Amino acid sequence: MMQELVVFAIILLISIFARRMIRKDVIGPFYPIMLRLNFIGVVVHELSHYLMNLAVGIIPKGIKIKWRSDDKKIRAPHGAVYSKPRSLIQALFICLAPLYISTWLAFLTLYIALSANFNPVIRVVSGLICISLVLGAAPSNQDFNNIPNAFRKDPIHSLYQMFLVILSSLILWIIIQFTQIIFLLDIFYYFIIIGIYFILKFTFIGSCSLIHKIQSLNYRKSPKVRIKPFTRKHYKPKKPHIEW
Repeated sequence: MMQELVVFAIILLISIFARRMIRKDVIGPFYPIMLRLNFIGVVVHELSHYLMNLAVGIIPKGIKIKWRSDDKKIRAPHGAVYSKPRSLIQALFICLAPLYISTWLAFLTLYIALSANFNPVIRVVSGLICISLVLGAAPSNQDFNNIPNAFRKDPIHSLYQMFLVILSSLILWIIIQFTQIIFLLDIFYYFIIIGIYFILKFTFIGSCSLIHKIQSLNYRKSPKVRIKPFTRKHYKPKKPHIEW
């Protein structure tokens, strides 16, 4: 599992460095080709954000993918997904979605490109797609900024979510130590952590709801003491009877 995190970190650094190198004065005649490969990476990048929004329960307001800059003066592939994460976990998942999805797809396409079992044309196309996926893997600055912004919206709830993630990881580690289970793909560890997270979450919610119901039942069964208000009826003096 730790090895996979190291791979993600390496892909992140390579993606950031490679995107900064896509300049005409640096790569010269390869600039038009790299721009088009970068555009494919942008498409996968934004689709990853969009799909992860749906996965965490957010319906985005829209998605934008453009070949040129907003003023349409230069070729600058970019995009955006219009959504507002409501919690730290949502912002974290949405931010890292392109890195995770693009990394797995890059390894898949790299395997095809290096395998002799496939047609040469397919291998070349797969190699080019692998490059484009690496170019679009790194989250943007705005993606990273969404994480602290989501934390500031509700710090207490964000800390609670962080506690659940740490507790879920600890429980998985304890299970692995006692059972010696080893998965062929590290992705299964993440799925188990997510499963434990939701089990803990709904267990806590159910426990709080049960405690609240018990308290409300005890309150209803307890004898109600009615206290009369410390007031008395308003005294209306009688009008004096005067005989004329």
